Amino acid sequence: MSDSIRLKWLLSESDIRAGMKAETLPLLSVSISWGVRRREATDTTTRAAAEDLSNYKICRAGDLVINRMRAFQGALGIAPEDGIVSPDYAVLGVGPRIDTRWLKYFLTSRSTVATMASLVRGIGGTEAGNVRTPRLNIADLLSMTAPVVSPEEQSVIADYLDRETARIDTLIEEQQQLIDMLRERRFALRASVALHGTAQAEEVESPLPWAKKLPAHWRVVPLTSVAELESGHTPSRSREDWWQDCYIPWVSLHDVGMMRGAKYLHDTAQRISDAGIANSSARLLPARTVVLSRDATVGRTAIMGVPMATSQHFAAWVCGPDLDPEYLWVLFEDAMQPFFDSFQNGSTIRTIGMGDLKAFRIPLPPLDEQRRIVECLDEETSKIDMLVEEVARFIELSKERRSALITAAVTGHIDLREAA
Repeated sequence: MSDSIRLKWLLSESDIRAGMKAETLPLLSVSISWGVRRREATDTTTRAAAEDLSNYKICRAGDLVINRMRAFQGALGIAPEDGIVSPDYAVLGVGPRIDTRWLKYFLTSRSTVATMASLVRGIGGTEAGNVRTPRLNIADLLSMTAPVVSPEEQSVIADYLDRETARIDTLIEEQQQLIDMLRERRFALRASVALHGTAQAEEVESPLPWAKKLPAHWRVVPLTSVAELESGHTPSRSREDWWQDCYIPWVSLHDVGMMRGAKYLHDTAQRISDAGIANSSARLLPARTVVLSRDATVGRTAIMGVPMATSQHFAAWVCGPDLDPEYLWVLFEDAMQPFFDSFQNGSTIRTIGMGDLKAFRIPLPPLDEQRRIVECLDEETSKIDMLVEEVARFIELSKERRSALITAAVTGHIDLREAA
């Protein structure tokens, strides 16, 4: 495989296909390493009436489709059917003596992906002033070289990789299903222990819509009777002096991602100044205050690790002596999630208003039982999390094995006669 040939002799950028109308074709998308997938539940007639498809590209089954923004991550595939792709994709026809499967494997091999990454153009501004995402120029792609491989050998390589990558992909899918099962088990365990305790006890019907039964000796109380409800504010951005010398952690929507699955929030993406707090309704809240996102990602929650202020997008509870903040966090994080989901209607998410927040009611076990619940969940959750991490590591190793196998096969480092 020492001889090489430029990809422009193997590939050609496809033109609009005569006799094919974008309005009548399914919309295709390319995912990393998994080829082209059709978006489900797409009514092409309705979609065409609502979207401008003039810049979309038409492809035929068998064309090579490359995501120009993610080509350096191996985001390319073979179109399984006639369809259309967005302007961010390139549609390439493949020469008659080329096995498209072999070419796809070659373009997803480590060395080729690294070369494509080096060809990605830098960020620049568009005429509208928007930021342009770095993308691969197709002319640069076509200037790359590929090894000269006979059509027969291409098919042998492609057949071998189809078999072996299918085995690895099946294993990865099974392990991913195991992770999903473990995460479901984790959620169910946490919600169950939060609402039933760590020891068997007599139970009664619950007055709460998100809990069927509760231990008979637990109380159900308004949350405001055992914790002080607080909200936040954003000082005027037009007053630059209010945003200078900022050192006070300020919980905003920028922190929602960090709160995912995290019990404590010790720092924030943005900070606020003393002047900012003094000239707004925001207030410095003590450590161990429990915060809850009221909109955007409704229900995302954490405990303040240090004193912080919040924006108006969050509610906060300063717990009294009868409520352990970590138990309240468990209720918010797990048991009450179905309740928070009710604030989302389809794709529309409404804010949890102050009236709703003041009406929150929670189960209240005795304080020592609250702490036993928290300790039990910390211990049991850590076991499941360790299993998830182990499976995730196995998946990453399998992906590395898949990538190494492809690279070795297309570069001739595997004797496929012996492998067969």
